[in-house]
Amino acid sequence: MATVELKNIRKAWATAMAVDGLDLTISDGEFVAILGPSGCGKSTTLFMLSGVYLPTSGDILFDGSRVNDVEARHRNVGIVFQSYALYPHMSALQNIMFPLRFQKVPDAETRAREMADLVQVGELLDRRPSELSGGQQQRIALARALVKRPNLLLLDEPLSNLDATLRLTMRAEIRRITHELGVTTILVTHDQLEATTMADRVICMNAGRIEQEGSAEDLYLRPRTLFVAGFIGSPPINLIEGKRPELKLSGIPVQSGLEDSVTIGIRPEMLKAADHGLPATVSYVEPMGRETLTTVDTVIGPLRMLEAVAVPRWRRDEQILLNFDAEDSMVFDTSGKRIDGANVRLLEIPGA
Repeated sequence: MATVELKNIRKAWATAMAVDGLDLTISDGEFVAILGPSGCGKSTTLFMLSGVYLPTSGDILFDGSRVNDVEARHRNVGIVFQSYALYPHMSALQNIMFPLRFQKVPDAETRAREMADLVQVGELLDRRPSELSGGQQQRIALARALVKRPNLLLLDEPLSNLDATLRLTMRAEIRRITHELGVTTILVTHDQLEATTMADRVICMNAGRIEQEGSAEDLYLRPRTLFVAGFIGSPPINLIEGKRPELKLSGIPVQSGLEDSVTIGIRPEMLKAADHGLPATVSYVEPMGRETLTTVDTVIGPLRMLEAVAVPRWRRDEQILLNFDAEDSMVFDTSGKRIDGANVRLLEIPGA
């Protein structure tokens, strides 16, 4: 397999910088997810790794060898696209064998059948794509990418066209297969659930740069920036402007004007109904199976509270009080960076 290095990679179009100074190392056999919103540069990065795009500057190395000028067909990279990209006139077996057509592999069909069995479509090889479900087509596309035994496997939003139940199954299957083969894998996705459940490491991108990288736990519990805190998490984090008189900041180094220029983040599951705290009016209740999401209106704006209860505790227009533990809060400065060691405590509200 391959160790992949990107050194100060930049990709500029005529009117925009798509990727700006990307530095990243991916270990041999590691499964990495590049996560971010549309336009953040994640797909551009994938296409530079595959050889479809050439970087404007910087170096791409596979096992220490520079591959900037190596054509895509000579990089031994397998790609699974969002659209599957199967040939409609070919059978499933012919589609899987297609990458081997110029390699003169003597056991091409045997290898293709082995890959089909690995992705559990061995009984479907005589069918054409139109006779297959979306999940079956995705498995065929995965087998086709793996059949040439690539050094690097690239997954470009591979599950976005599948229904929710099938996505759950395919997440586990792809993780199992890549782990079994030991292939270095890069998943590009805007779906945080895919990234956090499948990858060994998550790379969160924003505006062409790496915003933060680490485990799913790191990005969720210890976001370094306001962007990461807001992008990671479902339901999304509650964000409150720190200059409100109802909030008292504590644990922040003394700096002039700091209390008037911060943003406070509180995860919905950290917000709790209490016997004292911020008055709130229930505006919407969403049962979500084992959990219930409650949206409330307050003087500091709408807030979301997630409780581990199957039966909703509150009704619309009901009055409750909200609070949270100081250590569960996050504080960000005006540049969007998290202030280490800072937290907030909610005061008693006069007249509440």
